[in-house]
Amino acid sequence: MGSDKLDFSQVLEALAEDLDIEGVRRRFDLSREDLARVFRDTAKLINLKIDNLGFWSLYVDGACRGNPGPAGAGAVLYGPKGDLRAEESRYLGEATNNVAEYQALLLGLELALKHEVKNLSIVSDSELMVRQLKGAYQVKKTHLLPLWRQALQSLQKFQSYTLTHMDRSFNTEADRLARQAIDRQRRKG
Repeated sequence: MGSDKLDFSQVLEALAEDLDIEGVRRRFDLSREDLARVFRDTAKLINLKIDNLGFWSLYVDGACRGNPGPAGAGAVLYGPKGDLRAEESRYLGEATNNVAEYQALLLGLELALKHEVKNLSIVSDSELMVRQLKGAYQVKKTHLLPLWRQALQSLQKFQSYTLTHMDRSFNTEADRLARQAIDRQRRKG
C-alpha cells in the first residue's frame, strides 16, 4: 500500500482492537516493511511530542501540480500544549516541488516569529530539505541555495529548534493548506 493512502491511526486502532498483527496486515494490505514504518513513524511522533514539551510545533509542506508546476505552501503552528495557534497558505506561482518545500518552511518560520516563538519543533515530509538543512546532504541545485541560506538564517532567530522528517500521513493539515493555495489561484485565474 502506498504511504499516500495509508492512515496510520486506523492501522493502530485496528491493532489495539484485536492485537492480530497478521490480520491487520491483510486488512490494510500492508507488507512487513509498511507495518514497521507505521511503528517507526509513530514512535518518532511520540518522541517528538515528549522531547519537545514546551516547544511550539510547526508543520510545513509544499505542493506542486506537476514538477515544475503551479505551487503552494502551507504551514500550521501549534502552541506548546498542542493547541492550534495559526495556519497560513500562499500561492507560489510556477515552481518545483523542492522550491515549494523550502518556501513552506520560510512561510512557517515567519509565522512562528510573528508569534514570538523561541523554541520550535519543525516537521516536514521533505526528507531532502531536512537533510540539507541538517548538513547530511549537500545543496547541489543552485536555485535552492538562496532558499537554503535564507532558511538557515531564519532558524538562527530561535533559541532552539529541531527539524524532523516525518511521513506525509502525519502532515495532512499543512499539505491541505498548500493544495488549497493552488486551488484558490486556479479559481481566480
